[in-house]
Amino acid sequence: MVPEFINYAKQRGIHFFPIDVSNPLTDQGPFDCIIHKLYGHEWNLNLQHFTINHPNATVIDPPSAIQRLHNRISMLEPISQLAIPHLNIPNQILVPDVVSLTSLSAINDLSFPVIAKPLLADGGSNAHDMSLVFNNEGLTKGFELEPPMILQQFVNHGGVIFKVYVADDYVKCVKRSSLPDVSEETMEKMGSECGGVMKFSQISGAVTSMSGDEKVTMPAPEFIEAVAEGLRVALGLHLFNFDMIKDDKRDEYLVIDINYFPGYEKLPCYEMVFSSFPDLKSPTHLFQI
Repeated sequence: MVPEFINYAKQRGIHFFPIDVSNPLTDQGPFDCIIHKLYGHEWNLNLQHFTINHPNATVIDPPSAIQRLHNRISMLEPISQLAIPHLNIPNQILVPDVVSLTSLSAINDLSFPVIAKPLLADGGSNAHDMSLVFNNEGLTKGFELEPPMILQQFVNHGGVIFKVYVADDYVKCVKRSSLPDVSEETMEKMGSECGGVMKFSQISGAVTSMSGDEKVTMPAPEFIEAVAEGLRVALGLHLFNFDMIKDDKRDEYLVIDINYFPGYEKLPCYEMVFSSFPDLKSPTHLFQI
């Protein structure tokens, strides 16, 4: 952790220390609160044993709640349950195996281009390896992304993505560059020149029909707050962010991804945010993984 942040928190009566993950939590401490970003069966058992023996301690966040974000189908399911006007997710389908991929001569309710993403978003080496697929050839040529995977409808969105950071009741929306819009002309060109599929890292250099991000306005603060609050309750999480785009053709925003415990140090005043958590407002010892 950043030393400046540790000192900032200490001045407010909050003490951060690392945990030795090779030893049982019950042999360490005392712990008033644990913030973690670790996964796996052994760690889950370690936390479970700790919470049974220390019911008054706080764990941020429960592994069972985090697990939902490791699957790109289940992570977006709560969006439709929120019933917030002008909020949706892109159409997407699950491709469970190679046989299913090669037999997809049509892609159901989707239309090209589509985004190919690994089904699992568990921090693995290929969790963020994504491609833009322009035609059927791109689906069947056996490119680097292997099933299980999802195919998500690509939507022109002005080359801008909104990243919304949530830390309990703190919500911050920032605007970032995204994939450029894809015109019909670009579809035809890329479909023939690259075999129908391109990795994200290749697209920025090949596609030049970008819309200026100055044309894309920030969502209304009350809208962002409503989505953040709804997801906080539905997911049962304190620390997460969600990626959202504005559909170019419809008056709606699409949530395309949700991530657990993102890089908050990129945000202004993150020291104050983490030192003002409701669970930490009284002097405490906080142990950080």
